[in-house]
Amino acid sequence: MSIFNQQNQAWKTGHYPLFLGEKLGLYDSINTPYPQLFDLYKLQKSMDWSEDEVNLEQSRMDLLHCSQNNYDVMLKNLAFQWELDSVASRAIAPLFAPFISNSELWLMFSKQSEIENLHALTYSEIIRQCLADPQAVFKEVMANNAVLARSETVIKAFDELSQAGANYTLNPSYFCTDKGLNEIRHVLLKALIALYCLEKIEFLSSFAATFALAEQNIFQGIAKLVQKIAQDEQVHCMMDEAVLEILLKEPVWHECFNFYQAEIQIMIAEIIEQELTWNRYLFSEGRSIVGLNQHLLDEWVFYNAQDVYLFLNLKNPHVLIKNNPLIWMDNWLDLNKTQNANQEADNNNYSLNSVVNDIDDEILML
Repeated sequence: MSIFNQQNQAWKTGHYPLFLGEKLGLYDSINTPYPQLFDLYKLQKSMDWSEDEVNLEQSRMDLLHCSQNNYDVMLKNLAFQWELDSVASRAIAPLFAPFISNSELWLMFSKQSEIENLHALTYSEIIRQCLADPQAVFKEVMANNAVLARSETVIKAFDELSQAGANYTLNPSYFCTDKGLNEIRHVLLKALIALYCLEKIEFLSSFAATFALAEQNIFQGIAKLVQKIAQDEQVHCMMDEAVLEILLKEPVWHECFNFYQAEIQIMIAEIIEQELTWNRYLFSEGRSIVGLNQHLLDEWVFYNAQDVYLFLNLKNPHVLIKNNPLIWMDNWLDLNKTQNANQEADNNNYSLNSVVNDIDDEILML
């Protein structure tokens, strides 16, 4: 099996299924069965930014002089976000790669992975620049069972995909059978839905605590960077939904989804329960956040989980939350709603591709 499939015939028919088709040969932007994936790649590309574009000096001073309560909340939140983006940065393109048979999907997933690397780097830089003892956060992540347990179900789904990818690469003949293909579809669907839940439920839940602290006019630099991350994650949710929508329109994938629906329901329920457990932990040991409490954060989890159940057409076992319990989150999830005076904080609201060349053939003289 070669990294370049000289025998690929899909370019003749334009039939490039997302997964489990012919191994790819040439990158093909001529035959594009799923242009929506390319459009999402271009959208993400247009939003590119850098981990060092916001000055963190004031946030560093805030962490030095803030209350122990606010320090602990921010530290624990950053620890989790750093862990999960470190996982995501290694779990998208690399783990799905053995099964991908579509150029648009490969391009989109590669970009998604690149951006998750940027997110992980950004959290690492926040820790490096803002804390006198960055090693303390390594300890918070690696030794805090509450942090690690919060991501247990998602990491398990990615670990299963990693193992399946190795088996698929080393023993491809087994997966030419109906039984083998069904096993792969099962693992792929679970991993895709785990990724969707990570970005639609877990990250959004974590962002709420960060932005609630920033609402107190502290940690503004950190919040501005996390806001960029949050905007990216909204695009990533669109990417996840686009992939799942394409797959579930195909009878063989829809049949697989229905067969394993009970297992998928359990996985989503576990992810939600892990978020609720984290919320209890976050507000334990005397910790508090102005404008946010455990009840509101639980409702925020259920509010975002509703979209997952609705999109997947699954029964939602939780009480319906009709109204957004954290209205102020809209101000952080939409960059255009948080314009700031540039003398107060770095401006990260900017237009892309906004310069127009209207000088035609005029010669500019120095």
